[in-house]
Amino acid sequence: MSNSAPERPGPRDSATARYEAIRNMIVDGSLPPGSLLLETVLSKRLGVSRTPVREALARLAQEGLINREVRGYVVKRRTPEEILEIYEVRIVLESACAARAAEHASPYDLARLEHLTAEAGTCTDYETHLRLNTEWHAGLRAAAHNETMTRLLDELSVLQQIYNPQMHVRKPAELGEGQAQHVRIIEAIRRGDAETARAAMTEHLSRVRDLRVAAFLDNHGKG
Repeated sequence: MSNSAPERPGPRDSATARYEAIRNMIVDGSLPPGSLLLETVLSKRLGVSRTPVREALARLAQEGLINREVRGYVVKRRTPEEILEIYEVRIVLESACAARAAEHASPYDLARLEHLTAEAGTCTDYETHLRLNTEWHAGLRAAAHNETMTRLLDELSVLQQIYNPQMHVRKPAELGEGQAQHVRIIEAIRRGDAETARAAMTEHLSRVRDLRVAAFLDNHGKG
C-alpha cells in the first residue's frame, strides 16, 4: 500500500476555488457594484498567483457578474431592467419545471416540497425563511427531472443573488402570500395538473418580480 503524500490541487482546481471565492464576495456584497477587480490585489488577498485569479475573472465575466472595462474588470452595476430580464427568463423556465413536476415528481419529491413548505410556514426568522424558500425552489426544479432546465435556472439564480441584499421583502403579509402560492403549486403537482401548476408558478414569480423591482427602486431612488 502506498504511503505517498496526497496530491496537490492542480491549476484547474485552484482556478475553480478562486472563482467560487470571488463570486461569493460579489454575491454577499463584499465586492459591491462598481468595484475594480485587479489581479494583483485579488491574488494577494486570496494568497495565490495571478494565473488562477485571471482564469476566475474570465469565467465571472462570461457569466455576466463582472464587466471588462478600460481599467480592467469591474463588478457589474445593477439595474431594475436586469431584474426584469432575469425574471422574464426565470418565469418561462421555472413554470415549465412546475408543469413537468406535475408529470414526473416522485413521492419523495412531493414529500420534500411539503416538508419545506410546512417548515417555512412556521418559521419566524427571516434569514431562515429565505434559506427555506431557496431550498423549496431547488426542490421544485429537482422534481421536474430535467437537468438542462435545472442547470440554466441555477445560473440565473447566481445572477439574481447579487440583488438579494438590496431587495429583501420583509413584510409578513407578503411572505405569507408567497407561502400560500407555494401551497397552490404543490396541490396542482399532487393532482398531476401540469397547466395549473404552470399558471400558478407564473403568477407566483410575476408577483415576486414586481416586489423585488419595487424594493430595488426604494433602496436606490426612483430618479
